[in-house]
Parts: sequence; C-alpha cells; structure tokens
Amino acid sequence: MGTEQSRGAPLKPLDDPTPLTGPTIDVGVRIGWLLRMARLTAPERPAHRLGDMVTRLEWLGLRTSTSSLHRIETGAVRDDRVVAAYEEALALAPHSLRASIDIVCRTFPYSPVDRAPVHRVASPEEMSRLHEPVLAGDAVGGQWREWARAMAQQGNVGLPVDQARDRVSALMGELVRSHGTSYLIRYDALATLRRSAWGGVVREAAEAVLADPHVQMPNDVMSAVGEAFDDDTRSWMVDLLGDPRELRVEGAAIGLGVMAEAHAAPGFWAPVLDRVVAHYNAAAQDQGERWRWLSHVLRLVPADELAAVRGDVAHPPSPVGESLRPAGREALVRACQVHAEESSAALGLPYQPLLARLLFEVVGEGRSSRSHASALLLGALPGLRRVAVDAVLSIAESHPDPSVRERATSRGASLVHDYLPPTVRRRLQEADELSAREAAWLAIAGEQVDEAVLRRCLRTSDQLFGPGRVLSVIGIAGSPVLGEILEEPGWSDEVRGAAAWWVRTGTRLVDPQPGATDG
Repeated sequence: MGTEQSRGAPLKPLDDPTPLTGPTIDVGVRIGWLLRMARLTAPERPAHRLGDMVTRLEWLGLRTSTSSLHRIETGAVRDDRVVAAYEEALALAPHSLRASIDIVCRTFPYSPVDRAPVHRVASPEEMSRLHEPVLAGDAVGGQWREWARAMAQQGNVGLPVDQARDRVSALMGELVRSHGTSYLIRYDALATLRRSAWGGVVREAAEAVLADPHVQMPNDVMSAVGEAFDDDTRSWMVDLLGDPRELRVEGAAIGLGVMAEAHAAPGFWAPVLDRVVAHYNAAAQDQGERWRWLSHVLRLVPADELAAVRGDVAHPPSPVGESLRPAGREALVRACQVHAEESSAALGLPYQPLLARLLFEVVGEGRSSRSHASALLLGALPGLRRVAVDAVLSIAESHPDPSVRERATSRGASLVHDYLPPTVRRRLQEADELSAREAAWLAIAGEQVDEAVLRRCLRTSDQLFGPGRVLSVIGIAGSPVLGEILEEPGWSDEVRGAAAWWVRTGTRLVDPQPGATDG
C-alpha cells in the first residue's frame, strides 16, 4: 500500500498535541484518524486516495468532495452520515465506526458535536420494526443500537417499563460475553439508553445484576451506568467500594472513573470523598485487590481535592511500577513508539504517532476511562486491531517492568477478539500451565483451551486472580468443565455459584457479519 497523496504531496500523519497525561485529549483528531485508517486499511476495498473515496461515496448517494473528507479525516468536522457511509463503502462491520466514535465522544464532554442530526423514527410502524428482534430475543449488535437510539428519542413509541427493564437486562447479559465490534456496538446501545429518559431503568437493571451474589463480569455494565450522572448513582457506587466481593469493588471503581471523566466538574468528589477514604482505609489493612482498586480511585481525585483529606488517608496507596511513574514513563513511551513504527510498517503506512499515543494509553494510562476509549478506537478496525494486539501482547510478555506486563496482560484481553499472534497462540496452546489471563486470551479469541489446563488454573488461582475470575475464562470458553463443576462434590460455593452464573448467562458471543469482513 503506497503512501496516500493529495495533489502529489504526502499527507502529514495525524497526532494528538495534548500533553501525554494532561487533563484533556484531542478527541477530534482521534476520530478523524480512525476514519483515515479505515480508508487506508480496509480489508476488502481500501481507497488509497481521497478522490477514490469521494467516488465511492457518490455511488452510495452521498455527495461530497476531497476538501470535505479531508476536514472530516483530520477531525475538524464530525459527521455521522459520512461515518455510516465509510462503513458501507469499505465493507466494515455495520455500526462499528459509529459506535466507537459515539462512545469516545460521550466519554469526553468537550468532544466535537456531530453536525448530522440523528435519524428520527417518526412512525409506529418503523418503531415496531425496531422492537421486533429485541422482543424476539434474537437481535444482533446493530439492531440493539438502532433500537436504543430510537428509544432514547423523546416521544417515540416505547415499551412498558417492566418489559423495557427485561430487555435492558438481556442486553447486559449479552454485553458481558461479547467481544470485538459485537461488544462495542452493544455497549453503545446500553450507554445511549442510560443517558436517556430510560436511564433509571438501566440503573435498576444494573442494581439487579450487581445484587447477584455470584455476578462475574460487572465492569462493562458499571461503565455504561457511569456515563450518566446523578447523586444517587454516585452514592450507590461509593457504597459498593466497601463490598466484600472484589469484583463489585472493581466494577464500582470503573463506573466512578467513567462518571468523573464524562461529567467532570469542580467538586465532583467532595460529597463522597470522606466515604471513599473510609473504604480505602478499611481495604488497606489487607492490601489485597480491593485496596488496589481503591488506590486507583484515590488517584482519580484531583490533587487539590485530595489534599483536603490527605491527613485522613491512613496508608500509602498501592505501588505502581517504575515505568508508570513520571520518572520512568519516557522508556515506556519510547517502547510504544517502536511498536507503532513496526505496526505502521506492517500496515504499509508511514509512521503513525497517534498509534503510539493510543498504545501508551492502553498499557500505561492510569485512568481506566481513557485506556478503555483508546482500546475501543484500536479495536474498531480489523487491521488496526491486529497490529495493536501484536504490540500489547508483546509488551505483556517481554517488558522488563512487571507492573506494565500485568496491565498489558489485563488490558490486552479487550483487543484480542478474533486474533492472537501465531507465536503466542502456539505457545499458549502447547503450555501445560497458564495464568488465568493468558487462558482468557485463548478463550476470548475463540480458541480451544485444554480442560486440564483450565482445572489447574482454577485450583491454583491466587489472591489477585481468584477462582471466580478463573470461572470467567471457563465460562467464556463454554468449556464442559462448567457442567462438571456443578455435578462434582468438593467445589466451594463460590466456584459452584460462578459456574451456575455462566450457565445461565451464556458463553462467548460474536455477531455474524454477513457481507462484511471483521477480521
């Protein structure tokens, strides 16, 4: 693939000029870059020149120009109609670009506003068509998203509250076991409902999910709940920070992080900070996973707000690796730049500095809302996702800082979806023992995981990755070990309850993509 040219001059690679760990990012340039990468790396029908793309969009009935597309691809303009046309013209998974862009723009309230109005569902017949697959229980990701966007429009023909809550619960059940574009489209649907008049219904459904004593995958549900702010929900999440189950604490920390980022205002933490500190002090006595997540929450609090209660913090927060501290960060930045150079070359493109920035945010950013947003952008395109997986898993396996390896191992799971580097796949498939997170890479990628290996993971799980989390791997894989656990004596209530939860919820979910290549 040659370097794209316009009137004979190469286009300058895009970059985000904001400080690496500053308070804001340049969202416009990121979504523009995503569209440019979509055009240049499309698996079936790449368009190496903007003029080619103009022609292709005109075939679809969208009149535009190279100057207009240049403004969109550099982030100067955001236009959902053009994004939808890119998906169709480039044979990408329907809704994959639109959902990822919408999620990122909602996360950062200063993002550019979409100049294309949302299509208004104006008739009962059209709304009935959108309800049909959702009510039948066989909706795929794009149908969930279209339904949610229509439900969010005031005045449309909705559903009785109980029925809507049931469908939202079903959406949550699909979300926690979906991956790749199937995941991000469902996440966008749920978050759209949360930010609408149905937001209370989403909150109620989330409370029911979290109330299950054996819930396994609360983070994505809590992240979506955090996309809308109200005092009661913030207080509920803070209460969950004191829960004895680590998974609930983790979910609450994720939800609070999203809420603080998406609804940042001076004093966001002030009404609840005393309670956060009290939960932190209680957790720090054991210095387990709850303490690490509560340390994460304290690091989200602006320094001036935290200073007011610093004297009440009874223990130092959990340590972070040297590469994640300001003094050691430059080496990690350089490592991400090297990976971005290799990835850009693999894609047939000149060096993409924004790719290096996104890779750093996945493996080195302490704010989970930012790392999640960066992973969504990298995961929206098949080619980009593959090189990102190569880079992040390489860091997970070979970086000298164990804290960086741990973070990359965990966050790499959000990118794996349908691809593992061949050397990694072969090593994991041939290994007699795996960590639970390595086994998760295989399960999420849809690869077979040896039952004996899964059982060893379960029996040797440690404090940082307890047996309930290992069951998440077994559940995603749909392993027969699930049923055997329910039948065999000797397993703890925690393990048996987690297995039963996965049997009820289902296994790995990836939508079929007829007519499109999604990896």
